[in-house]
Amino acid sequence: MNITTIIELENQEVESIAGAKLVFAQEQIEENIVETCVECFQMEDSEDTLTTEEAMEKVFNRLQQQGIIPPNVIDFSFEMPSCERLRSINQETDIPQKVILSYMS
Repeated sequence: MNITTIIELENQEVESIAGAKLVFAQEQIEENIVETCVECFQMEDSEDTLTTEEAMEKVFNRLQQQGIIPPNVIDFSFEMPSCERLRSINQETDIPQKVILSYMS
């Protein structure tokens, strides 16, 4: 039997663990529809960037070191914030706030 564990993290938690800030890209789909997604991570102490894969590998390893993810787990998957939404004239751009990390044990 395989058991899938899902860990839901706030953007700020992921940024803290990875030591980098999420960089979002926006694409205008239609006049009132905008898609926002994570483009990369900007390191806090330099101009260097990490791919989403590199940053999430850091998050996975740190969670494993903290004992949140068992040491025998070697593979994981993740979903970065992304959404299509209607843009309102008065509404300030809202950024999706959840990162999902999952693994099977």
